[in-house]
Amino acid sequence: MFSAGPQHGYRLLVAVVVSVALMALDARYTQVDYLRQTLSYLVSPVQSLISLPTDMVEWSSRTFAERDELIEDNRSLNNQVLVLRQQAQRLAVLEAENERLRRLLDATPRFEADYLTAEMLSVDPDPFTHQVIINRGAQDGVYVGQAVLDATGLFGQVIQVNSLTSRVLMVADANHAVPVQINRNGMRSIVVGTGDLNVLEMEFVPSTADVQIGDLLITSGLAGRFPEGYPVAEVQAIEYDTGEPFATIRAKPLAELSRSRNLLLIFKRESE
Repeated sequence: MFSAGPQHGYRLLVAVVVSVALMALDARYTQVDYLRQTLSYLVSPVQSLISLPTDMVEWSSRTFAERDELIEDNRSLNNQVLVLRQQAQRLAVLEAENERLRRLLDATPRFEADYLTAEMLSVDPDPFTHQVIINRGAQDGVYVGQAVLDATGLFGQVIQVNSLTSRVLMVADANHAVPVQINRNGMRSIVVGTGDLNVLEMEFVPSTADVQIGDLLITSGLAGRFPEGYPVAEVQAIEYDTGEPFATIRAKPLAELSRSRNLLLIFKRESE
């Protein structure tokens, strides 16, 4: 232990002498620059290895931060697109309404709607029902009977509300019915679910009624549950049975019932 002291002193003295000699050579001779450059090439990989962990941590932090920002931006844009597409749905309805020049336009209260976006959490596994769970509940102001839309049409209505989630009955469920009217001529009817996600039926339509394949069915606003003017379905098939007073009319839901994940809850309020 005591013999190591002098050795360390000699080594320090040698290091000081070599350093002073190199400083003197560097000041007087340019050849030392070449030596410095050569040593830098040898030391550079070592420096890169030493800084690699720090660089990896910084790169990972930036990557995850950018990913989170992109996910949040994507969610926000999806919600904006959903609202804009829902608003665009009503353009054809408003044009038809203006063309008909309804005389009772100001005779009854009109309604404006506020919207709340929601996401589907799960689908009811019962094969005889068409119900889904969404991530909005009583704390968001959701109420039983509230209309639910997707980006293309009426999706269904809320039938059960919990504090954080709600249950939605889809328009295709056999227990669902909605008052509608034909956008082309204003004829009113009721559309009911059949249990098939792709088929709805119009009830009690006389065989002489003016219904055509391709007619757009929209909510009529009757009964006060569904706001007026939202697309519901398109007439796909019309069958007439001899001797029967009513036609069999099938329509295809406009909402993408088997694919939609982002939804809109409609809050109806009477305009002042």
